[in-house]
Formats: sequence, structure tokens, C-alpha cells
Amino acid sequence: MKKYFNYIPILFSILLFAAGCKDDVNLVDENNKWLYLDSANNANIKFINVYTGTSPRLPTAPSIYTGPQFLMYANGAKLNGSPLGYIGGTTYTGTQTTPSAVGTPWPITNVYATIPGGSTRFDIINGRMNLTVVPNVPAFIAGDTLATFTANLDKGKYYSLYIGDSFPNVRVTVKEDILIPPAFQTYKLRMANFVMNPLDTFSLFSLRQNAEIIANITHKMVSDWVQLPIPIISDTLLFRKKGSAIISIQINGFSPTGLRMYTILARGKTGVTGKALGANIITNR
Repeated sequence: MKKYFNYIPILFSILLFAAGCKDDVNLVDENNKWLYLDSANNANIKFINVYTGTSPRLPTAPSIYTGPQFLMYANGAKLNGSPLGYIGGTTYTGTQTTPSAVGTPWPITNVYATIPGGSTRFDIINGRMNLTVVPNVPAFIAGDTLATFTANLDKGKYYSLYIGDSFPNVRVTVKEDILIPPAFQTYKLRMANFVMNPLDTFSLFSLRQNAEIIANITHKMVSDWVQLPIPIISDTLLFRKKGSAIISIQINGFSPTGLRMYTILARGKTGVTGKALGANIITNR
């Protein structure tokens, strides 16, 4: 008796398996959605705290107070998670923790925040937080808006926004950052004078160069970039007032990296307790 083997079910199963494999590949492809930042239509921003006031005071923990802490909004959208502020309540000194110390930028290191370009309304709001919930969330009261301003940010460009002065006259200074890379085995440096004594003009002296490398930067001004060779050993940078050899601020152990760009920021206020002059080094690139 001749036996017939039915190939139809086997063939049907193979076709189903092949179709299933094809569907799986398509499903992965369909759900793999790549989102790219549109650098041509976005502006890039960095906030820097040079505020000299200690009020309005805010609690950062039960029975612990500090000066104002800043939450930044662009066209109504909240930018930073943790408030940008400073510690110690009445002084710039101390170990840097959250909220960050005066002169520390947001975002940190050489990162800029990306937002849509064009006319942008910014709100600088006192970073009052609800400490009864974890994670803390903003808990505003009347008067918490410290500054409101509009800036026209060109697409594809970079900007630093310096939050300065004192309550109730908090002001934000907007400066464009032109980040043309330095040459090989060099770095670029600029100076920002945000010491809150309007008549103070500063120059920057390099001990390694044995020369004044940036001259006569007035209140709320940012110098052009200067390109310098990488020092074999660390440099010491001195802030001196125009026409004076007296050192106002000294930065020891400055060790730049090749192809980087740095802003050296002078801040503080003379003649006010707890506001001694100091400086921060910000990496822009």
C-alpha cells in the first residue's frame, strides 16, 4: 500500500514562520524613531550666578537658610531642576553643594542648554521649594519673581546670561559666546568683570607669561578671547585694578587643557561683609 506524505501543512508553517520573522523586523523598524536636535533653529544658553545679595532668604532644609536660589523659565517652560543659588546664607565661602556656589554656571562644565531660537521671555524666579515632599517641588508665593526680561536669541548661536545685582533690582546681562576653536596646543581665555562695584576696572596678569594678558575690563563687561600657549606647569592669574599693582583676586594652580575655552569670572563686592571678591573658572568649550 502506497503512503502519501502531506507537505501542505509543513509548507504553510514555514510560510507563517517567515512572515512572523518579517513582521518582527518591521515592528522594530517602525518603533525605532530617531529624534535629532535641530541645531539650525535652536539657541544655546548658559546661566551664571553673580548675585551679590543675601535676601530674600530661603530655607534649604529645616532651620537652615540661604540667599535666593534661581529657577529659570524660558517662554513659560522650566529649565533647571535644582535651583541655582549659593550656600552659606551670608557668605560666598564654603564647600560647594546643592544649591551650587556663586559663579557656578547652569548647565555645568562646557554644556549649554538648547532652546528654540528667536524672541524669548525669561522669568527668574526665587527657587522656593516644598521641603515636605521628596523630591522637592517649587512652592512659590507672591513676590517670588525676581526678574523678567525678553532676549532675542539668534538660531545656532551661544549665549551666557549673568544673573546679578541685588534684590529688588535683579538684572540679567546677556552676552554672546563666539566659540571659534583655539589652535592646536593652545587654549583661549577671556575675563568677565561682574564685581558689583561699578567703578572697578580690572586687568588680568599671568605669572607664567609674566605679562598682562587682558586689560581694562569695566563693570559687567566680558573681554574678547585671547589665545595662549598651554603652560608647562600650572599658571597663577592675578586680577588687578586699572593703574594698580595691588592684587585684588588671585587664582592659583590654573592648568588649562589644549583646545579648550575658559571664562575667568570676577565677582563679589568690596566693602560688604561676606561679599569678599572671588573668581570662578568656567569652561565654555
